[in-house]
Amino acid sequence: MRGIRMAIVLLSITLISLAAYIALVPRIFPFRAKLAYEGDGSLSPELGRFCRNWFFKGEVARLEFEVSNPYFRDVKVEVFLAPFDDLSSRRKICEFQAERSRLLFPSITAQSLEIDTRALNSSLYELQVYVEGLAKYSSPTPPSSNIESYPWMLCVMERLNSSAAERGDGIPKLAVPCGLGVNIHFVKPSPSQEIDLDMVANAGFRLIRMDLTWDNVEKEWGVYDFSDYEVLTEELQKRGMRPLYILDYGNSLYDEGLSPHTDEGRGAFAAFAAAAVREFGDDRVIWEIWNEPNIGVFWKPSPNVTNYAMLAVEAIRRMLEAQSNCTIIAPATSGIDRNFIYEAMRLGLGGRLSALSVHPYRSSEPETAFGEYENLREIVGNLTVVSSEWGYTTNGQYGNKVDLVTQAQYVVRIYLTDLMQRVPISIIYDWKDDGLSLQDSEQNFGVVADHDGSVGALGYRCFYVKPSYFALYNLVRELRGLSPERELDLGEGVYGLWFSKGDDRRLVVWTRGDQRIVEFKLDSARARAIRIFGMAESIDPIDGVFRLTVSGSPTIICP
Repeated sequence: MRGIRMAIVLLSITLISLAAYIALVPRIFPFRAKLAYEGDGSLSPELGRFCRNWFFKGEVARLEFEVSNPYFRDVKVEVFLAPFDDLSSRRKICEFQAERSRLLFPSITAQSLEIDTRALNSSLYELQVYVEGLAKYSSPTPPSSNIESYPWMLCVMERLNSSAAERGDGIPKLAVPCGLGVNIHFVKPSPSQEIDLDMVANAGFRLIRMDLTWDNVEKEWGVYDFSDYEVLTEELQKRGMRPLYILDYGNSLYDEGLSPHTDEGRGAFAAFAAAAVREFGDDRVIWEIWNEPNIGVFWKPSPNVTNYAMLAVEAIRRMLEAQSNCTIIAPATSGIDRNFIYEAMRLGLGGRLSALSVHPYRSSEPETAFGEYENLREIVGNLTVVSSEWGYTTNGQYGNKVDLVTQAQYVVRIYLTDLMQRVPISIIYDWKDDGLSLQDSEQNFGVVADHDGSVGALGYRCFYVKPSYFALYNLVRELRGLSPERELDLGEGVYGLWFSKGDDRRLVVWTRGDQRIVEFKLDSARARAIRIFGMAESIDPIDGVFRLTVSGSPTIICP
């Protein structure tokens, strides 16, 4: 009997231990799903294994999932594709079984699938994974980098070839996308940066803003080396884009490397600026004098409007002597700094400028810039105003931090706000995230991921676009060649802007963020509404009136 009792006790202990183990394993090793690869399956000699979440219509997207299952049972996993404009409208594209755990550790199941993009509309989609018993999958641990914080996406696009009319010269005309641009941070492009430029062009950007740094060009007194910038200029022109070069920052040869504040330093900077104009010798380049001289980060040792104005006036004089029709903008203030601009204008800055540039950064919605633009024009009169840098970060501590979808809404509305205010240049900051940190706001302004940083962090390159990239691409695709015509009054907090070219007319409607039902009339019996991420729907009038629910995501209405 004692042996039987002992056996029962041991069996009970074993069963209790097994039950505890089965219960604890999923807590120690939670269920995990990973999109291990997304791309076209090709290998680049220069770039190696190359992951991307964007595809041109007609390409085949290849996906590889890895699932870690801690449960002692097979688990059904379903993969869905959902339009980013309506995540509830999903359709299943794959189903597989994640094998049960057999030993002490979870089992790993790999699953591959292909998606023929010819069967999809040109839109942005979310890849959703649903796990039996767990509903929609989300990572059990917080992301360690900003790349991991992006949702799994599939971006399907068409190729947008630029035209000479879009590139133009001088200050761009007020038409989509002539004055739309973006900041970059490289000159002589590497193989991966050539892909950057291809993607920049395909989004519809036609201006590239980049520092033409004095200290990098003049390393010996009076000797200038523009060779790297010549390479970049040529690469931009091949893709139908123009450079907006910022002549900026101190030179260690003069004024102890501080911002120029002596006659010698100002004269040397003006000579450098004139040499740059002579080097490139045409009006396809837009020149900007300095970057944010009203803050101490960029005007050393501290902002001085008098010194800046004296520098700019002298540089403009020498540049126009070198080329009488060159296009010059300034002062590129951080924010719309009326006091700094007023004083600089009083000291002679505005006399021969092609346009006055500002950076309308803010922690609020883009539309809050309307009143500031109007106040600025009281100072500058008829001088054209341009926005040469403006964006929103998606991580960190800055007050203008927003989520990924809000960033997409805001960058589109930056451009629409500028067009409504007859601002012909809108430069979005930034092209690419400048790092992987989730804490540093400066590393998260990009409309695409930091694919260079992903190589070191993950071992392979992840060229992922953010939703903001597709939102801008979609706006350009639908409004290309059209100019803002007039505003449509749709009530307080709702914005309507008509675009036209000949008989082609489109209406863009949005709010400051809340959902609203708007009513309007069109000279057509039916219309098509195109949402911010590409989803299209037909709308019909009721008693001659169209009704549509709109939000902070601009909707394009095509009669």
